[in-house]
Amino acid sequence: MSSVFAESFDLQGNTFEVPQGYSINKTSALSTKMVKNNNTNYTVFVSVNNFTDSNASINSRQVSGFRFLAEENFVSENNIPVTQQNYIKNESYYSYYSFDINGAGYLIGYSFPVHDDDLGDKDSNPALKIIESINV
Repeated sequence: MSSVFAESFDLQGNTFEVPQGYSINKTSALSTKMVKNNNTNYTVFVSVNNFTDSNASINSRQVSGFRFLAEENFVSENNIPVTQQNYIKNESYYSYYSFDINGAGYLIGYSFPVHDDDLGDKDSNPALKIIESINV
C-alpha cells in the first residue's frame, strides 16, 4: 500500500498545492516560487496581488519588453473567475493568471520555453493545477 503526499504552501490564509513535477524553490510571506524538477526553464510563482486593472497590467509588461499575445477570462473547474494574459519575451512564453478567493487577490505567473510547450495545453499547465487545487 502506498500513499500520495502533496506538498502545499499557504499565502494570506489560503492553501495551494504544488503541482506534480514541481518543487518549491523560494518562499516568503507574500509569494512562492516553484521550478520544474530537473528543468529550471519552467517556473511558476504565486503571489499576493491586489491589482485588478487588466489594461495597466498589459501596459506595464509591454514597457518591460513583453509582447502581449492574448487575454482570456474564464471560470476554473472549481468555480474561480480567472483572467489569463499571455506574453512572449526572450524566447519564452509567460502566462499570468489573476483571481480573487476568500477576500484575497492572487497572481500566478508561469514561464516556459517557446519550443517545448503549447499555451493551449490545459491538461499539463501547472498554473491551472494550482488554481484547481484551491478549496473554495
